[in-house]
Amino acid sequence: MKQYAVWFLCASVSLLPVAAMARPAPAPAPAAATAAEPTLPPLTESDSTFAENVSALNTFEMTISKMATTQAKRPKLQEFAEKSLKMHTTNQTTLAAMTLKHGLELHKDMSPDEEQVANDLKTQNGGKFDRTYLDLEAQAASDALAMFQNEAESASDPELKAYASSTADTLQAHLKEAMKLGANKPSR
Repeated sequence: MKQYAVWFLCASVSLLPVAAMARPAPAPAPAAATAAEPTLPPLTESDSTFAENVSALNTFEMTISKMATTQAKRPKLQEFAEKSLKMHTTNQTTLAAMTLKHGLELHKDMSPDEEQVANDLKTQNGGKFDRTYLDLEAQAASDALAMFQNEAESASDPELKAYASSTADTLQAHLKEAMKLGANKPSR
């Protein structure tokens, strides 16, 4: 039995240098980063509905304005479309960042009706495209203006309230510009 103990001791000691040279197993990689944790309480149902509706409207406006930057016949209308595209892209980015703080990730899809309207606009060209695009812009701005004014008065979240108020002023100017370019008066 002594021989086995000596043999085991020798075998163990001979493996020490090998064990010392072995590298420790790499630490497990941290879990993939997920969306930032909400830093503020959830938005009220009314504020969430407003944000979702605005997100869908922004997507619609960005889609039709992007079309108009290349399809509009009049250069002034192409410039208007570029400004509109930039404005709605900025609005979307601002709104998405704001709502994410509350744990709300916005959908970026148009409603089926808006998709149909955008698809119909794709099929138009020349003066008909210009008139339709302007009328769509005026109607969308008018509808959005009403939503933003309401939210500016009734929002529960102070940041969303300030956003709605400042954006309402921008939408008012956008609507006036569309009317100046020849849009029909929006229904309402």
